[in-house]
Amino acid sequence: MSPHPSGSPLDGAADRPASASPDGSPRPVSASPDGSARPASAPPDGSGGGSPGSPLGGSPGRFASGPADGPPEVVEEAELVVAEDGGGYHLRPGGQASGLALCQVPGVRGRFLCKRYDQETLAGLDEDALLAMVRWRRDLPGQDRRTLDRRCAWPIAAVRGEGGRVVGILVRPAPERMFAGLRDRLTPRHLDELTRSPERVRALKEHYDTRYYEPPYKLAVLGRLLATMQWLHEHGYVVGDLQLRNAVFTVDPAPAVYLLDCDSCLPAGGRGALPEADPEQWKLPREGAFTPESDYYKFAWAVVRCLQESAEAWTVDEAALARVLPARHRRLIRQCLDGAPESVDVERWRAAGESWRWLVTPERIYVETDSNLREAWRRGESAAGAAARGARGGIVVLIVVLAAIAVVVALTWGA
Repeated sequence: MSPHPSGSPLDGAADRPASASPDGSPRPVSASPDGSARPASAPPDGSGGGSPGSPLGGSPGRFASGPADGPPEVVEEAELVVAEDGGGYHLRPGGQASGLALCQVPGVRGRFLCKRYDQETLAGLDEDALLAMVRWRRDLPGQDRRTLDRRCAWPIAAVRGEGGRVVGILVRPAPERMFAGLRDRLTPRHLDELTRSPERVRALKEHYDTRYYEPPYKLAVLGRLLATMQWLHEHGYVVGDLQLRNAVFTVDPAPAVYLLDCDSCLPAGGRGALPEADPEQWKLPREGAFTPESDYYKFAWAVVRCLQESAEAWTVDEAALARVLPARHRRLIRQCLDGAPESVDVERWRAAGESWRWLVTPERIYVETDSNLREAWRRGESAAGAAARGARGGIVVLIVVLAAIAVVVALTWGA
């Protein structure tokens, strides 16, 4: 990739790119496990697309013509233009990428995130399947393509390196509002933040611009993840690598989610671009390919882990869930966790996700329980903490009752 010329406008600081070395060549940037690295100013529709400023000047070179809203199917890595004014974002190494860089494609409006695969990922990459994903997006009707871009970091183009081999992809960066301050930088706000307890948040507050997300916020955000998952299912794709680290979110001005690592998605019953693999805490209980049903299995665990505030929970705390979910929603979760179901009640899940949207209002936050369709929830309150306090209270009551019985027995025998 060639460095961006110094002083050229890049549509504002919101689109901070990867930093460049002093000699002007792009400096390698470590990737987070989900492949998210740089945000971009979000357009009014929240799509997370690149800024609408003037494109770079100059000849488009070897680039074929692409659709009006993006680059061609394949771009040359050497001709991508990487901006120099970055370094404002905190990334952690790992995942499928050896490097990430915010860049522009000559002659194409907006900016993109170039995700360069590591050698292990390249060894298992199916280039034909990857290009099929790129073409699928390009062939979508305009409204569907805008919906996809607003919700997913979908492969927009394949990146070809020296020797003619595909070495990475271009995706649209996540909106800046889905990042949080970490000292003097910004870091992606992954969904696993929803597993943090009030105590954990207080411990991190000194170093990290975070907050506690009460159960209504957790459910409202998870409802947006569910809607994205179901949208992909309806359009023939399985998420596959569904986990809390593979999405970022915001609750301002309203709950929204942006799905990452979408190159791990695959056509239902078809072949994916990358080998199917899960982290240990998201492994399926049975062998077999990723399916829509396996997505629901993982989503159900995501709900449990966020509400119980334990990122690696493998048991369900019924008391904690009952504090914030009605029986019909708990039943859906149980049905999905009992051995990764062969069938799922999609419409009931859709209704549940839609109902979670209304738990958060500007004035108050609410939960739905077996006894109350709309119960106000106290800010700062945890479902897991409330359940634990309830259990401790029950133990205290039991001890008092037993003590009273003992006194009565002693007095009786004494008489």
